[in-house]
Amino acid sequence: MNPVMIVQFSASEGPGYLADFLASQHIPFHVLRIDKGEVLPATLEAYSGLAMMGGTMSANDDLPWIPPLLDLIRQAVAQGIPVIGHCLGGQLLAKAMGGAVTDSHFSEIGWVRGLPLDVPQAAEWLGCHTELPLFQWHYQTFSIPPRAVHILRSEHCANQAYVLDDLHIGFQCHIEMNRELVQSWCGLSPEELKGGSEADPAQPMIQSADEILTTLDKRIAALNTWAGHVYTRWSRGLKRA
Repeated sequence: MNPVMIVQFSASEGPGYLADFLASQHIPFHVLRIDKGEVLPATLEAYSGLAMMGGTMSANDDLPWIPPLLDLIRQAVAQGIPVIGHCLGGQLLAKAMGGAVTDSHFSEIGWVRGLPLDVPQAAEWLGCHTELPLFQWHYQTFSIPPRAVHILRSEHCANQAYVLDDLHIGFQCHIEMNRELVQSWCGLSPEELKGGSEADPAQPMIQSADEILTTLDKRIAALNTWAGHVYTRWSRGLKRA
Protein backbone atom coordinates (compact mmCIF):
# COMPACT_ATOMS: atom_id res chain seq x y z
CA MET A 1 0.00 0.00 0.00
CA ASN A 2 1.16 3.52 -0.73
CA PRO A 3 1.53 5.70 2.37
CA VAL A 4 -1.10 8.00 3.82
CA MET A 5 0.01 11.62 3.56
CA ILE A 6 -0.48 13.41 6.90
CA VAL A 7 -0.32 17.19 6.59
CA GLN A 8 0.91 18.88 9.78
CA PHE A 9 0.38 22.65 9.98
CA SER A 10 1.81 23.61 13.39
CA ALA A 11 4.80 22.28 15.33
CA SER A 12 2.65 21.50 18.36
CA GLU A 13 -0.18 19.75 16.46
CA GLY A 14 1.25 16.43 15.35
CA PRO A 15 -0.69 13.32 14.36
CA GLY A 16 -0.83 11.86 17.87
CA TYR A 17 -3.07 8.81 18.13
CA LEU A 18 -3.62 8.75 14.36
CA ALA A 19 0.06 7.87 13.89
CA ASP A 20 -0.20 5.22 16.62
CA PHE A 21 -3.24 3.69 14.95
CA LEU A 22 -1.71 3.60 11.47
CA ALA A 23 1.49 2.04 12.82
CA SER A 24 -0.50 -0.60 14.72
CA GLN A 25 -2.29 -1.55 11.49
CA HIS A 26 0.97 -1.59 9.48
CA ILE A 27 -0.35 1.24 7.28
CA PRO A 28 2.59 3.35 6.06
CA PHE A 29 2.39 7.12 6.39
CA HIS A 30 4.41 10.22 5.63
CA VAL A 31 4.09 13.43 7.66
CA LEU A 32 4.42 16.51 5.45
CA ARG A 33 5.41 19.51 7.58
CA ILE A 34 3.83 22.72 6.31
CA ASP A 35 5.21 24.42 9.43
CA LYS A 36 8.73 23.58 8.23
CA GLY A 37 8.16 24.88 4.72
CA GLU A 38 7.77 21.49 3.04
CA VAL A 39 5.96 21.68 -0.29
CA LEU A 40 2.75 19.86 -1.15
CA PRO A 41 2.89 17.40 -4.05
CA ALA A 42 1.11 18.30 -7.27
CA THR A 43 -0.89 15.06 -7.17
CA LEU A 44 -1.73 12.28 -4.74
CA GLU A 45 -0.83 9.45 -7.10
CA ALA A 46 1.86 8.22 -4.68
CA TYR A 47 -0.51 8.19 -1.67
CA SER A 48 -3.36 6.00 -0.46
CA GLY A 49 -5.11 8.69 1.60
CA LEU A 50 -4.90 12.28 2.83
CA ALA A 51 -5.08 13.22 6.53
CA MET A 52 -4.94 16.79 7.83
CA MET A 53 -4.29 17.84 11.40
CA GLY A 54 -5.17 20.99 13.34
CA GLY A 55 -3.39 24.33 13.29
CA THR A 56 -3.31 27.78 14.79
CA MET A 57 -4.20 29.51 11.52
CA SER A 58 -7.59 29.91 9.81
CA ALA A 59 -8.70 28.19 6.62
CA ASN A 60 -9.57 31.74 5.46
CA ASP A 61 -6.06 33.14 5.93
CA ASP A 62 -4.12 34.42 2.93
CA LEU A 63 -1.37 31.79 3.08
CA PRO A 64 0.43 30.55 -0.05
CA TRP A 65 -0.12 26.85 0.67
CA ILE A 66 -3.90 27.02 1.22
CA PRO A 67 -5.05 27.30 -2.45
CA PRO A 68 -2.91 24.34 -3.62
CA LEU A 69 -4.04 22.29 -0.63
CA LEU A 70 -7.70 23.03 -1.42
CA ASP A 71 -7.01 21.89 -5.00
CA LEU A 72 -5.36 18.72 -3.70
CA ILE A 73 -8.37 17.99 -1.47
CA ARG A 74 -10.74 18.40 -4.42
CA GLN A 75 -8.50 16.14 -6.48
CA ALA A 76 -8.61 13.48 -3.74
CA VAL A 77 -12.39 13.59 -3.53
CA ALA A 78 -12.75 13.41 -7.32
CA GLN A 79 -10.43 10.39 -7.45
CA GLY A 80 -11.94 8.57 -4.47
CA ILE A 81 -8.82 8.94 -2.30
CA PRO A 82 -10.04 9.06 1.34
CA VAL A 83 -9.60 12.34 3.20
CA ILE A 84 -9.84 12.90 6.95
CA GLY A 85 -9.62 16.32 8.60
CA HIS A 86 -9.11 17.19 12.27
CA CYS A 87 -10.25 20.69 13.36
CA LEU A 88 -8.43 22.96 10.85
CA GLY A 89 -8.25 19.93 8.56
CA GLY A 90 -12.01 19.46 8.82
CA GLN A 91 -12.51 23.14 8.03
CA LEU A 92 -10.23 22.92 4.98
CA LEU A 93 -12.11 19.86 3.67
CA ALA A 94 -15.43 21.67 4.15
CA LYS A 95 -14.14 24.81 2.41
CA ALA A 96 -12.67 22.85 -0.50
CA MET A 97 -16.01 21.14 -1.07
CA GLY A 98 -18.21 24.24 -1.00
CA GLY A 99 -18.75 24.87 2.71
CA ALA A 100 -17.94 28.06 4.63
CA VAL A 101 -15.60 28.62 7.56
CA THR A 102 -16.76 31.33 9.97
CA ASP A 103 -16.23 32.47 13.55
CA SER A 104 -18.09 30.28 16.00
CA HIS A 105 -20.55 31.98 18.31
CA PHE A 106 -19.12 29.87 21.13
CA SER A 107 -15.48 28.87 21.33
CA GLU A 108 -14.74 25.45 22.79
CA ILE A 109 -11.56 24.57 24.69
CA GLY A 110 -11.45 21.37 26.70
CA TRP A 111 -13.74 18.38 27.04
CA VAL A 112 -17.34 18.55 25.83
CA ARG A 113 -20.11 16.06 25.12
CA GLY A 114 -20.47 14.99 21.52
CA LEU A 115 -23.99 14.06 20.43
CA PRO A 116 -24.26 11.76 17.37
CA LEU A 117 -27.16 12.47 15.05
CA ASP A 118 -29.82 9.89 14.31
CA VAL A 119 -28.57 8.94 10.84
CA PRO A 120 -27.10 5.61 9.67
CA GLN A 121 -23.76 7.20 8.82
CA ALA A 122 -23.29 8.34 12.43
CA ALA A 123 -23.66 4.82 13.79
CA GLU A 124 -21.41 3.39 11.10
CA TRP A 125 -18.58 5.91 11.41
CA LEU A 126 -18.76 6.78 15.12
CA GLY A 127 -20.10 3.54 16.58
CA CYS A 128 -23.38 3.13 18.41
CA HIS A 129 -23.14 5.77 21.15
CA THR A 130 -25.60 8.18 22.71
CA GLU A 131 -22.74 10.58 23.47
CA LEU A 132 -18.99 10.80 22.97
CA PRO A 133 -16.12 12.58 24.76
CA LEU A 134 -14.77 15.32 22.48
CA PHE A 135 -11.59 17.31 22.93
CA GLN A 136 -11.83 20.84 21.54
CA TRP A 137 -9.64 23.85 20.91
CA HIS A 138 -11.30 26.09 18.35
CA TYR A 139 -12.71 29.55 17.69
CA GLN A 140 -14.14 28.95 14.22
CA THR A 141 -16.53 26.44 12.71
CA PHE A 142 -17.55 25.08 9.30
CA SER A 143 -20.83 24.64 7.50
CA ILE A 144 -21.70 21.17 6.25
CA PRO A 145 -20.60 21.08 2.59
CA PRO A 146 -22.99 20.06 -0.20
CA ARG A 147 -23.59 16.29 -0.52
CA ALA A 148 -22.12 15.66 2.93
CA VAL A 149 -24.06 14.05 5.79
CA HIS A 150 -23.99 15.77 9.18
CA ILE A 151 -23.25 13.13 11.86
CA LEU A 152 -22.15 14.85 15.10
CA ARG A 153 -22.89 17.98 17.13
CA SER A 154 -22.21 19.44 20.56
CA GLU A 155 -24.37 21.64 22.75
CA HIS A 156 -22.64 24.87 21.72
CA CYS A 157 -21.33 24.01 18.24
CA ALA A 158 -23.78 22.33 15.88
CA ASN A 159 -21.35 21.10 13.23
CA GLN A 160 -18.83 18.73 14.78
CA ALA A 161 -18.47 16.13 12.01
CA TYR A 162 -19.70 15.16 8.56
CA VAL A 163 -19.16 12.32 6.08
CA LEU A 164 -18.81 12.87 2.33
CA ASP A 165 -19.31 10.17 -0.31
CA ASP A 166 -18.98 7.50 2.41
CA LEU A 167 -15.18 7.89 2.12
CA HIS A 168 -14.21 11.24 3.60
CA ILE A 169 -14.79 12.62 7.09
CA GLY A 170 -14.22 16.04 8.64
CA PHE A 171 -14.17 16.88 12.35
CA GLN A 172 -14.29 20.17 14.24
CA CYS A 173 -13.00 18.36 17.31
CA HIS A 174 -9.61 16.73 17.88
CA ILE A 175 -10.01 12.95 17.90
CA GLU A 176 -6.23 12.46 17.55
CA MET A 177 -5.35 13.55 21.09
CA ASN A 178 -3.12 11.64 23.45
CA ARG A 179 -1.91 12.50 26.94
CA GLU A 180 1.23 14.26 25.68
CA LEU A 181 -0.64 16.51 23.25
CA VAL A 182 -3.23 17.59 25.83
CA GLN A 183 -0.58 18.40 28.42
CA SER A 184 1.54 20.22 25.86
CA TRP A 185 -1.29 22.43 24.62
CA CYS A 186 -2.30 23.42 28.14
CA GLY A 187 1.30 24.44 28.80
CA LEU A 188 1.77 26.29 25.51
CA SER A 189 -1.40 28.40 25.62
CA PRO A 190 -2.42 28.99 29.27
CA GLU A 191 -3.65 32.49 28.42
CA GLU A 192 -6.46 30.98 26.31
CA LEU A 193 -7.83 28.86 29.15
CA LYS A 194 -10.38 29.83 31.77
CA GLY A 195 -8.60 32.11 34.20
CA GLY A 196 -5.97 33.08 31.63
CA SER A 197 -5.22 36.65 30.59
CA GLU A 198 -7.03 36.35 27.25
CA ALA A 199 -9.92 34.15 28.38
CA ASP A 200 -13.42 35.50 27.72
CA PRO A 201 -15.83 35.04 30.65
CA ALA A 202 -18.74 35.15 28.17
CA GLN A 203 -17.53 31.83 26.70
CA PRO A 204 -18.91 29.04 28.91
CA MET A 205 -17.19 26.23 26.99
CA ILE A 206 -13.63 27.32 27.77
CA GLN A 207 -12.18 25.23 30.59
CA SER A 208 -9.26 25.70 32.97
CA ALA A 209 -6.13 23.56 32.83
CA ASP A 210 -7.27 21.76 35.99
CA GLU A 211 -10.62 20.89 34.40
CA ILE A 212 -8.94 19.64 31.23
CA LEU A 213 -6.32 17.52 33.02
CA THR A 214 -8.61 15.94 35.63
CA THR A 215 -8.96 12.15 35.06
CA LEU A 216 -6.96 12.65 31.86
CA ASP A 217 -5.95 9.01 31.40
CA LYS A 218 -9.55 7.84 31.61
CA ARG A 219 -10.72 10.50 29.15
CA ILE A 220 -7.92 9.76 26.69
CA ALA A 221 -8.67 6.04 26.83
CA ALA A 222 -12.33 6.67 25.98
CA LEU A 223 -11.39 9.10 23.20
CA ASN A 224 -8.85 6.69 21.69
CA THR A 225 -11.42 3.89 21.71
CA TRP A 226 -13.94 5.67 19.54
CA ALA A 227 -11.24 7.40 17.46
CA GLY A 228 -9.92 3.93 16.67
CA HIS A 229 -13.37 3.01 15.38
CA VAL A 230 -13.36 6.09 13.13
CA TYR A 231 -9.85 5.41 11.83
CA THR A 232 -10.70 1.77 11.17
CA ARG A 233 -13.76 2.76 9.15
CA TRP A 234 -11.84 5.45 7.27
CA SER A 235 -8.89 3.17 6.50
CA ARG A 236 -11.17 0.66 4.77
CA GLY A 237 -11.30 3.04 1.81
CA LEU A 238 -7.54 3.57 1.45
CA LYS A 239 -6.26 3.05 -2.06
CA ARG A 240 -4.29 -0.13 -2.53
CA ALA A 241 -1.29 0.06 -4.86
